[in-house]
Amino acid sequence: TYSQSFKGHASGTFGILNAKIRLQYEIPLGDKFSTGANLNYYMVNWTGPLLEPFARIYVSDGNESGGFFQVKAGYGNLSTLPYMNTTAKTWSTYGGGVAWGYKYLRPSGFTIEPIIGFRFYSAPNEEVGLDTGQNATNLGENIGWFVTTGFPVDFQLKFGYQF
Repeated sequence: TYSQSFKGHASGTFGILNAKIRLQYEIPLGDKFSTGANLNYYMVNWTGPLLEPFARIYVSDGNESGGFFQVKAGYGNLSTLPYMNTTAKTWSTYGGGVAWGYKYLRPSGFTIEPIIGFRFYSAPNEEVGLDTGQNATNLGENIGWFVTTGFPVDFQLKFGYQF
């Protein structure tokens, strides 16, 4: 028998600095593990969905609440917005990350979940350099990616309900 009493956990948040909506669903596996997925939808700079399946190991007595270590992988189909004299383009990104978090559970089932970690996702351009104008543009776009949507520090603050 499992020691947890929850069947699922749904949470979500929105990004202020990098406009996005994030929805998460988590299910228990045994008494110290869980799995789930985040669906992120980015709305500025690079727009579109990014799906991140994850697995967690809880360091507390069970997986209802407490501290956890998380690993995730991800894949997204994103589009750039047309600006100046350029056209929009669609591309795929993939990657993953690790994080540490804590799930606070209120008796009502309301949850607060802060997470901090690192992640790395592929940049929009493979060819970069300064030998031609296009390569310099690609380099600039990649730098823009890593200081906005592709930023490697992952901080999340989610609010949800556990049932």
